[in-house]
Amino acid sequence: MNDGSCLCGSTKFTLHGELRSARFCHCTNCTKFAGTSPASWAIADSASLILDEQDAPVSKFNSGGGLRCFCTTCGSPVWFESLRHPGIVAIPLGVFDDGEIPAPGMHLWTRSNPGWCAINDDLPQFETNP
Repeated sequence: MNDGSCLCGSTKFTLHGELRSARFCHCTNCTKFAGTSPASWAIADSASLILDEQDAPVSKFNSGGGLRCFCTTCGSPVWFESLRHPGIVAIPLGVFDDGEIPAPGMHLWTRSNPGWCAINDDLPQFETNP
């Protein structure tokens, strides 16, 4: 079980499932959404993500392949709902307050990596999705 929250604490959730496939993503959408590159994410089943309050201030933006969800109070990204893979969410690792958070094990979308971002590790790299 992992607890997560936005920057201001208005949006809080508990993940009752496993985080898997942690990765660094260098795609343009993730770079814009996170405000940096790479963005670090892990995958979970959407049914395992439970909001602490049903009226939490969460808004969603359709970025093409899915809905980028963020706190409308502070703007923090809180998760991504895939339209291509219903039932799956990607959660930025930085929103977790506690629990077992896996270290990213790969780099995705390296062909979009901005020139100012160096990859300085030996993790597998993929130009797009593996």
